[in-house]
Amino acid sequence: MNKKYLLTGIGALVIAFGVYRFAQLTTPDIGVMESPPARVEVQVMKPASVSSWAFAEGTAEALRKSFLNFEQSGKVVYIGEMADDSQLREGVRVFGPSEDVRKGQLLAQIDNRESVADVRSLEARLQSARERKKEAEAGKARAENDLSQARSDYERTSKIYQKGVVSREEFERANTDLKNAEAGLSSAESSLQAAIAESKSIAADLNRATVSLEKTSLFAPFDGVITSMNILEDNYYYPPAGATSSKEREVSSAIVVVDDSSYEVRLEVPELSFSGIEEGQTVYLAHDDQALYQAEKNGFTQGAFVKGKVWSVSPSISLQTRSLQVKVRTEGDASAIRDGMFVQAWIATEEKQDVLTLPWQTLSFRNGVPFVYVVTPENTVELRWVDLGLQGLDRAEVLEGVYEGEKVVIRGQHLLTPGTKVEVLGAKQ
Repeated sequence: MNKKYLLTGIGALVIAFGVYRFAQLTTPDIGVMESPPARVEVQVMKPASVSSWAFAEGTAEALRKSFLNFEQSGKVVYIGEMADDSQLREGVRVFGPSEDVRKGQLLAQIDNRESVADVRSLEARLQSARERKKEAEAGKARAENDLSQARSDYERTSKIYQKGVVSREEFERANTDLKNAEAGLSSAESSLQAAIAESKSIAADLNRATVSLEKTSLFAPFDGVITSMNILEDNYYYPPAGATSSKEREVSSAIVVVDDSSYEVRLEVPELSFSGIEEGQTVYLAHDDQALYQAEKNGFTQGAFVKGKVWSVSPSISLQTRSLQVKVRTEGDASAIRDGMFVQAWIATEEKQDVLTLPWQTLSFRNGVPFVYVVTPENTVELRWVDLGLQGLDRAEVLEGVYEGEKVVIRGQHLLTPGTKVEVLGAKQ
């Protein structure tokens, strides 16, 4: 019985060995499969700029804001008009004093009707005189061009006349054209002087006519825009009493005019965030952080933001808010913000130019120490530990670890270990 089982077992082993050998002889040799290279995107290291930021918020107020009121009570008999004869209102631009006009545009008047017609007539005449002055200036410019051309033609004709190339008649014609051009310039200069004299004369008459209107009239104190109009024609006006804050004065004043070309923004910077803020630093302002974030992506070359500078930094911290007051004044075009607007501010507390930088998403960390993967000429990667310097919003300065011209992996790091073969899909500059 035991012998039978033994023979059966030996037979099974022989059959199994035969099957194994047959499989070896009939299965083709496919070799060892290599893993495909990891696909990555890289950035070529080159010098760039980086900034560190402090963030704050505050309210924009026009640097020049005038709350206008009559010096006495009375019936409002006139509200200024625009070129289309419609009355002045919120949002309308008005002109202030200039070199030849002592008072700005007449905005409103109470009681004293007899002088209004003279002022309006003189204002119209002054506008016409200024237009004639512009035409005279253009005429002088044309005369100067004509004279230059005539002088050039005369010199050229004189030279070839002496060589006998042209007739005396043609030479005399060129000489006559030159004298006519000189006379034309003299006439244009006389016309310009006459236009200037006329403009000054009308401006003097307008200044005299406005003297009697000062106590019962409101004039634009500077070029700007009306932000509040609290009077109506034929309604009675009483001077406000007791208004102290800007909010109260804006509601109670007859007319409020704002110079919307420049603003001051008062920022309340938290106690833990004001380190490094100094006068003269660049500030970017917008109605929300999203607008500033989009502008920062473009290097602040375009977008709905306003550029400014830190004007002053308070030396003390508010006991109530535990914040530091920083004043910012705008520079250049300020059309992206308005008077009274609540704005976000990004203050560039430190800026560096021409340094090596890396986007934050490029960096990996191990035990709190940053590292990156650098692509070698053999299309493998090596791990580099890096030292960081100035840290900005979306990138950081690299002090050590990578060098200009090297390719650093910015996408696909999770697929890598030191020595991994890679296929570079794109190189960002």
